Amino acid sequence: METKTALTFPTLDYWQRKIVAPGDEPFKEKRFYDYYRTKYEIALEIGPKRICEIGVRFGYSAFALICGAPSAQIFIGVDVLGGGYGGMRENTFPRVRKMLDREFPDVAIYLTHQDTRTIGSLPGSNLPFPPALDFIHVDGDHSEAGCLHDLMLAILAVLPGGTILVDDYTYIAGVTRAVDKFVVDCAAHIESHYCKKSLRGEYIIKKTGGSND
Repeated sequence: METKTALTFPTLDYWQRKIVAPGDEPFKEKRFYDYYRTKYEIALEIGPKRICEIGVRFGYSAFALICGAPSAQIFIGVDVLGGGYGGMRENTFPRVRKMLDREFPDVAIYLTHQDTRTIGSLPGSNLPFPPALDFIHVDGDHSEAGCLHDLMLAILAVLPGGTILVDDYTYIAGVTRAVDKFVVDCAAHIESHYCKKSLRGEYIIKKTGGSND
């Protein structure tokens, strides 16, 4: 069987010209470039195939995660239409889809407008199939209650042995409290968990269970 090799994370110049949305100037800074490169490195180490993300914004994390996952088959992005988790008031999905389709033509991209605070399971009801998810990136509602709800959705949806990656662990107090509570309350379902240093803190949670192959 042919083994795919991971894509190289792009240069800072390419990131600024092709990935960052026009007008989103702070994200052209090297500190954010390095921040998303950390997510790429996490995906490179784990090797997910079926990725779901809560909180898409302009798709920067989606790009980084898929870029580091040579075996990626499906990406599902979930966000609120208007006033989403990243504070966006516009519908960013058309630009996100265009960018992801251009960069990853072999990956099936599904973008769905759902408010995860009001649903009982991921990825919601707007998909034609129930995907088997092995990696979920949580970057949605940053309140303690909202993040905790997203984490509960994630632990139920991710396959045994799968990974939950939580953004902003060391940056937003509500996220810190939610994660700290979650890893205690759901300890029986967690094989390992730790924080990887980055600009805002990447918290990596591995669900108990066997191989996802």
